[in-house]
Amino acid sequence: MQSTANGVALFLSATTLWLASSASAQTAPSEARRPDPLNPKAQVPTVVYRSAFKDYRPNTEAEVGSWKDANTTVHQAGGWRAYAKEARQSDQPEQSLPAASAASAPSKPAAKPSGHAHH
Repeated sequence: MQSTANGVALFLSATTLWLASSASAQTAPSEARRPDPLNPKAQVPTVVYRSAFKDYRPNTEAEVGSWKDANTTVHQAGGWRAYAKEARQSDQPEQSLPAASAASAPSKPAAKPSGHAHH
């Protein structure tokens, strides 16, 4: 038992010495310390101001073409109906089943909305 107690004491003293030496090695030199914020004569780095508007570029108006030319272009494309047809075709999901298979598949009744689902 005596040797175990001596070993523990030796370990604790070695650990204490190691911690004390590492703590003193981590202290910063006096030059690297921050200046005292309460000392009005403390040396501090120069404050650099950079305005948020330094690189600001004012908005410029976009050039608007002639409305007559725009109407002519729409007319040549097929008018508003051509644009509506194009939009309707892009909204429709593509069918993965052929039309005959889809017709023979059993249909499920539509589920009724519950609560406030219709809002």
